[in-house]
Amino acid sequence: MLKNQKKWKRILIPTIAAAFVLLASFWYVNDYYHSDENVQEYFQEDTLVKVKEISDGIYLDGPGKERAMIFYPGAKVEYTAYLPLLYELAEQGVDCFLIKMPCNLAFLGQNKATDIMVEYQYKSWYLSGHSLGGAMAASYSADHLKDLDGLVLLAAYPTKSLKSDTFSVVSIFGSEDGVLNMDKVEDGRSFMPSDYTEICIEGGNHAWFGNYGQQKGDKTVSISREEQQKQTVEAILQMVNTEKDGKTVSFTEITPQEAKEIMDTEADIRILDVRAEEEYDTGHIIGAICLPNEDIIDEPEELADKSQKILVYCRSGNRSKQAAAKLADMGYENVLEFGGILDWPYEEMIE
Repeated sequence: MLKNQKKWKRILIPTIAAAFVLLASFWYVNDYYHSDENVQEYFQEDTLVKVKEISDGIYLDGPGKERAMIFYPGAKVEYTAYLPLLYELAEQGVDCFLIKMPCNLAFLGQNKATDIMVEYQYKSWYLSGHSLGGAMAASYSADHLKDLDGLVLLAAYPTKSLKSDTFSVVSIFGSEDGVLNMDKVEDGRSFMPSDYTEICIEGGNHAWFGNYGQQKGDKTVSISREEQQKQTVEAILQMVNTEKDGKTVSFTEITPQEAKEIMDTEADIRILDVRAEEEYDTGHIIGAICLPNEDIIDEPEELADKSQKILVYCRSGNRSKQAAAKLADMGYENVLEFGGILDWPYEEMIE
């Protein structure tokens, strides 16, 4: 009798333990952050960006033809939560692949970028990810530096070397991020290539890169989710638009004082305000025409002469650099970027 009891215990205890582990695992992978309901609107057909479901996730096919970004979602976040961010990026000419990870955990699908790059043909490939997805994107990039042009880390950090003369990294995080380990971010700087940019979005947090609500442990934001994502897209475009065959696209940065002198002394110039039209209407430099940065996709009709001197500005200097890079990439020979209207000291020239 005693032997039978011991035998049953040897069978029963491991069985109960295995069942417990199975149940705990099932609960863990099914306890995740869900996308906001409004992300479904991005599947509409009559839009500039075609959103297509593919075997590995979602393909956002925009007007761009040469550059693409593969995106790894954060841990335990429904992958469609990043559709708004990537849709805006695709609108600006960078097609995007949003990867659906097994069990919403990027470490279970770290090598999915390989399948995408084999199946689709683009001149330039970039990898990106949020939180754990960013860490896995960094790990993959470290082993595939020759296959990629750059990496975008959203609230994430690398643990392996990304050093290469032909590789770029931009790291973006919010000032109110209560989840990201900033000590790890500091340690990760030693792995970065020479072409490395770090951007802290003032007032942003960990969760606002996606549309999945509040995240446990995060801090209170002072900006909207839309603003955080807008600044993120601007930072990404700043990196990809200044890279062409490994060389910086040619445009010239000048000061507001130099720009004013040109305006005062030269006649055959164009002044471009690349803010949105509603921003332009609140006040702009006299003589400037409104040509929003996001509308600069093909060669603008307003700029027929590619040898003409073009002075470009925006609100703070981010969009103007993106616009200037795009114009230079299109073959405009004399593009001068002079920052944002916030730093323009000549009030008498504002109308």
